[in-house]
Amino acid sequence: ISWGRSTSGGDSLSVSDQLSSEVVQVVGNNHAFAAIKDGSVVTWGHSKHGGNSEDVSEELASGVVQIVGNFGAFAAMKDDGRLVTWGSPEHGGDSDTVVAEIGGGIVHIVATRSAFAAIKANGSLVRWGNRNEGGNAASVASHLFGGIVQIFSNDCAFAALKDDGSVVTWGSSSDGGNSGSVAAELHG
Repeated sequence: ISWGRSTSGGDSLSVSDQLSSEVVQVVGNNHAFAAIKDGSVVTWGHSKHGGNSEDVSEELASGVVQIVGNFGAFAAMKDDGRLVTWGSPEHGGDSDTVVAEIGGGIVHIVATRSAFAAIKANGSLVRWGNRNEGGNAASVASHLFGGIVQIFSNDCAFAALKDDGSVVTWGSSSDGGNSGSVAAELHG
């Protein structure tokens, strides 16, 4: 059952038979929903913001263990550590620039309003999406090649906790992406 604006996922009638049992997770963004059922994904809502996952339907047919959504896109983690993305390219729904990096070994994923970041099993970090809201970490990239143990996000920035106790931030500087004024306190 869903309700609200039909163009933003409030009308799930077209997929109601797929949602009648065995759903283990439902994730929403501002315009659509995605649900995991038996390791596959069911989507509905605004097609440009993830309500239509036809382009990646084969990849979402089995093995999905987690979905993360942001303002207009989704990322699904599979049981083999691969990620599948869909939705608005401006919000990270297009991960072509990092396709090799998200092709395996992913252990955790989080999102800002318009970007995603994922930790790999080797402790490195992959990020993509809106460059101003965490999709670009060029200024701190050298600190993200290993040792990442946890990652956190807000609307427009990310913070990564490293195994030495230090914290690395990036994204919108006015929203926590620039921790320069407290850098000494965040260094492990």
